[in-house]
Formats: sequence, structure tokens, C-alpha cells
Amino acid sequence: MDFKEVESFLTNIKSVMSCKIITDHNNISEIHVLSDSSRHTKQIARDIRSALLSNFNISVDYKIISVAQILKNLTINTEFRLIYDGYTNETTSDRIKLGVKLSWDDKEYIGEAEGIKSEKNILKIAAAATLIAIKNAIGLDCFIVEDIQCGKIAGQEVMITAITYIEKGEENILTGTSIVTNNKIDSTIKSTLNAINRRICLFFKE
Repeated sequence: MDFKEVESFLTNIKSVMSCKIITDHNNISEIHVLSDSSRHTKQIARDIRSALLSNFNISVDYKIISVAQILKNLTINTEFRLIYDGYTNETTSDRIKLGVKLSWDDKEYIGEAEGIKSEKNILKIAAAATLIAIKNAIGLDCFIVEDIQCGKIAGQEVMITAITYIEKGEENILTGTSIVTNNKIDSTIKSTLNAINRRICLFFKE
């Protein structure tokens, strides 16, 4: 089955702005929906289940439907850029918890993430904490950590972060970079923010 067609059809449901279907062996395992705030999420989920059943003969459990909403009073502020104000970390012998602080216009946005302490996973945790802080700032969860690499350019060590951005059911890759000056955690946070800062002005709530 062409699930792109199903995604496109579901965007015709009232309040639905975009939709992404995750499959497992050609069966729907997750449905992620972005909607406006004009209707309750339970109503939207019910409509999605009804539409799938009546139009595609697909029955899904409501538990696999995730609905994220954008407030109607969102306005675009092209000057909006989140500022990185540092990070904190708590470590044990095998785990680490990172807190990332972002700010704009005297407001602070904190994101925290934790996990197993390994060299590569620490960087994923740093990027994840940054995305959580961004989510707290814009009220929207549409970014996913795709990949983090360390490279060199002009003799300088550079962190490169790839972020998947879901827009109207389509996946888009955003990339950001940051020269390693303090440490890789610090630069990973900066490169994650660098990848997204040009986009988040579209979602920031005044």
C-alpha cells in the first residue's frame, strides 16, 4: 500500500496540518499528526480512525495516534533567534544527564535528557536536550536527531548535526555546524541550534 497517499488523505481532515505514518512490515505502527488548536486531540484521533476504516479498510488502535497542536495565535517573528546560555551535566559511573539552557527576550527555556554514558551517546543526549529546550520555546515537537558527526575543515575540528524536520507530512533534513572550541558537547549543542534557528521563527509564540 502507498502510505504516502494515506498521509495525504488524512491531511484533508479538519484541523490536520500534516501527517506522518510509521510502518512495520507494511502495517501501521505509529501515526504522528500536526494540527491547529481548533479541535480537541481526541476528536482528531477519532476522525483519523474513522477515515482510515471507511476509505482504506484499515483499523488502528487510538493509542498509536499522536497529535501535536500549534496554538492559533502563533505569529511569525523573523528576528527570533534562540541564544545558547550553556549546559549542565550530572554523571554517574555509567549514565549522564544534560541540561541545556536557551533564552530569548529575557525568557529561559530548559531542556533535559539523559542516558547511557558513552562517547557517541553523550553527543546524542546533548542534541536531544537541545531539541527539548527548543520544543519548550516554540510549543511544537517536529524535530528529530538524525545524525551527529565530527570532522575537520581548514585544520579545525567541527561538529556537524543533521536534524529531521517534519513539515506537512514530509521529512526534511536540516544541518548545522559548530567549530569545537570548548568541548564536543558544547559544540554539538551549538550545531543543533545552528541547524534549526533559521526555522523556528516560523513557530515562535508571541
